This record gives sequence, C-alpha cells and structure tokens, in this order.
Amino acid sequence: MGPSTGTARVKRAFLAVTSLLALIPAAKSASWNYGVDVGVGVTDNVSLVPADRISQTMTTADLDFALQQQSLRFDTSLKGNFNYLDFLQHAYGDELTGRFDGLAHLLLLPELLTWTLEDNFGQAQLNPFLAPTPANREDVDYLSMGPDLTLHMGATEFLDLSGRYARAQFQTSPFDSNRVLASAAWGFQLSARSSLSLDGNTEHVMFDNTETNTDFERSSVYAHYDAQGARTELLASLGASEVTAGGASISGPLAQLTFVRKLSSAEKLTFQLGRDLTDAAASFSALQSGAIGAISIAPAPVTSASYTDTFASVGWQYERNRTTLGLSARWEDAYYHGEPSPDVSRSGGEFKLDRQITRALSAQLLGSLYYTDYAHTNFTTQDSLVGIALTLRAGRGLEYRLRYSHISRVATGIGSGFIENVGFLTIGYRPKSPTMALE
Repeated sequence: MGPSTGTARVKRAFLAVTSLLALIPAAKSASWNYGVDVGVGVTDNVSLVPADRISQTMTTADLDFALQQQSLRFDTSLKGNFNYLDFLQHAYGDELTGRFDGLAHLLLLPELLTWTLEDNFGQAQLNPFLAPTPANREDVDYLSMGPDLTLHMGATEFLDLSGRYARAQFQTSPFDSNRVLASAAWGFQLSARSSLSLDGNTEHVMFDNTETNTDFERSSVYAHYDAQGARTELLASLGASEVTAGGASISGPLAQLTFVRKLSSAEKLTFQLGRDLTDAAASFSALQSGAIGAISIAPAPVTSASYTDTFASVGWQYERNRTTLGLSARWEDAYYHGEPSPDVSRSGGEFKLDRQITRALSAQLLGSLYYTDYAHTNFTTQDSLVGIALTLRAGRGLEYRLRYSHISRVATGIGSGFIENVGFLTIGYRPKSPTMALE
C-alpha cells in the first residue's frame, strides 16, 4: 500500500467521523471524552520476523473519543480510537488503523417508531498464518439501518418489529455483501424493569461475488428474558438457529447469557456465555473489547461461510479515585460445518492497571496473553503483550506521554514467531472534564 492510498484512507475516515458528528442534533449536554496527540516512535522489528530484524522510526498522530448523548428524540453512542503512522524509512506506506463503533436512534413517532443507524469500522487480518504487519490486514466496515416499531397491546403485552438493511464491505477479501434482516418479538412486561418474550428473526445475505461465495439465509427462534435491577443485569436467550445455503441446511442451538453484577461502589463483574450460528461479517460487527479497552485487529475472514460460534468471557473492574484495575478472560471456538480447515479456537486474557501517582503524574501497566489453535492446519500461536506508560499533565489539558510495549509470538507448525519492542513519545491534549456542552 503506497502513501497515496494511506492518505486517502485517512481522508475517508476523517470525513466519515465528522459527518456522523454533524448529524447529532443540538442538546443541552452530553458525555463527551476525547484526546489527540502527535509524536515519534521507534520499533526494532517493523516486519515482525524471527531473525534479521529491521528497525524503523515512525511519526504518529492519534485520536480517541467517546460520546454518549440523549435527548427527547435522539440517542447516540459513538466510540472511536484511531492511529495514523508514517514510516520514515518507508518500510510501509503511511497507515491509518483503529476501530469505530457508532449507534444512533432517531425517534420518529413517540413510543411507536424509531429509526436505527449502526456502523462498525476496523481492521482484520488477511492471512491468519502470517504476522499482522500492515501488509497483512484490511479495512472492514459493517453498516446497518432500519426502523423499529413498538406496539403496546394492553397494560403489559407488547410486539416489537424491526427491519434492517446492512452492507458489509472488505477492502481486499471478496466477501462484500448486502443483507436484509427482519425480526419480531412478542412478549410481556413482567415488571417495570423485566420482560419475557418469544423472538424470531430472519436474514438474507446476498454476495457481490457469487463465484467465490454462496448466498444464504439464516433464521432463529428463541425465548428471551431481560431483567434490569439496581445492582444486577441479566439477559438470557434460548432457542435454535438454521442456515440454508445452496440447497443444504445446517441447524444448531442458540443460547446466550449475559450477567452483570455491581459488587460494590468500586467493583463490577461481567459474565457472558453463548452459542449460535454466525459468519465473518456479523462477528466483526459484534467484536467486544477486553480489560485493555481497545479492540485489536479482528481474525482473518478465511471464508464467508456460516459457522457455529461458542464462547465464554468474564471481566472484573475495580475503580477508585486514584486506581483503576481491570481483568478479563475469554474463550471462543469456531466450527465450520463440512469445511474443517478454518476451524479455530482462541483463549486468553487481559489486564490493565491505572494509577494516579501525583496530581500531574500517572502510570499505566497493561498486558495480554492469547492462544490460537487451527487444529486442522497445524498452526498454533501464543501471543503476549506487556506495556507501560507514564503521563505528565501540564496545564488544563496538555499532556506528555511516554509508552513502551514488548510484543512476542511463539508459533508452531507452519507459522513463525517474532519479538518486537516499540516505544513512543507524544504530546497531546485531553480535557479533564468528561462532560461538555453541545450547543
């Protein structure tokens, strides 16, 4: 990828983010965090090779933001984290990486009709058996929009109807598709903060490239229970899913459980468990971050075929005035019916510790360890990360930051390992106040 291509990607991302922000109606206030910084960095292994490593100097520009806004007719949640790199010795062209997740609800008719817009943008690996260098990843975008209709039938009975058009786009992989989704939920409001419903949905996926891919339909029927307490949140679904493609069908159980418990004023526990039929584009849009808080590069979309995804995750967060600690662990298994070569299992965990040492100086320590196993392809990896950062604040929003990361991979079979040390020194602006006026 040449410099001109990287610059074009920067412009497209900037225009997309600013366009979404411009759509936000004026509100009295909103939760609005952001930070920008620029600086210089160095890596001792820019190509992520096991031997004959090449060092590289880089300039960087970073942007992160998180917006939560509610008004009478419009609710939105935007979260983005972007990094622009320019490799000064031209090992690669200039590059923009990062993740954006945006969700907006526009109320068209009070308590009746809402229009929903959602967009997920980020990167995925191209070849799962090669190191995740800039040459081995692509941009992925998943955009969906459509109406939500809520009908109240009596004091407690309700019927929710939804329709979506979705577009999945891959920069390089031939998996671009148009998707039409419809769903319905009939149920009862058991109390002010709990409900029980019978849900059904169907999705028709139409690929641009039908020589490489086969169009398919996916349908699900399940019972859903939702309870929101003062300290506990519980969501549970149980049913079945079916995928039909090329005249053949596969089916399997659908089970999902989310449990969130506020253990104390400083502690929160989150647990998730699930099993369902999905595909590369749908799973990309639903990626979840761990304790570190940033979503890394998504796994390579080896095929567009549906697969059975089984997963479990747990997270614990502790937050006081000067200390924040997060721990998370996740296990996931992807099983492709009749096509065993892409089968893969992943497991691992993350931690992050933030400590305010003085009013001006703070420190951060983070790490992760993940195992990946392609059982039918003779490829396993153990990927680890350890990072540390020191931040010095000067004035109301100016900050200087020094950060270092040690990244390593141990691979067996057809893969190869590597070790990389990366350091950055940046200067940036990050206001302390998490709330600002939008007028």
